Amino acid sequence: MKKRILTAAFLLGSIITFSQEVKLKKEKVLCDDKEIMTFDVERWGTHQIHLFSLDTKEEQINILKRDNETSGYFDDDFVQIKFLTLGKTLELKMNKPWSTLIEWLIKNKALGTDGKLNEEKVDLLIKNYDENITNRTVR
Repeated sequence: MKKRILTAAFLLGSIITFSQEVKLKKEKVLCDDKEIMTFDVERWGTHQIHLFSLDTKEEQINILKRDNETSGYFDDDFVQIKFLTLGKTLELKMNKPWSTLIEWLIKNKALGTDGKLNEEKVDLLIKNYDENITNRTVR
């Protein structure tokens, strides 16, 4: 019985320890209330967010939500994540809020809690999740 309680406490502690809370406030990306990046959201014409490094102010990531010009039809919507400093792109069907997308990048260690990109993890994300939607759709 004691082992079960210790195991349950360990698992619960592990889950709590590894979860990250991402908030977007006043043009700042906060991970567990620590500023890791700045951002700018465009809402006119395109719906996208630009993420900038804290130290160089260089745009690191651009996330663009595409609706394929069908605003009332959601089955063809997708997200395009451009890792600008790495020259790589990831496209996937994931219609989530900006903070959830950034949280997903952190959870998969493509984006560190220090705001730095991990190229190996970005490559792994692209390899495992890229749906290559732009290249396989007819225009």
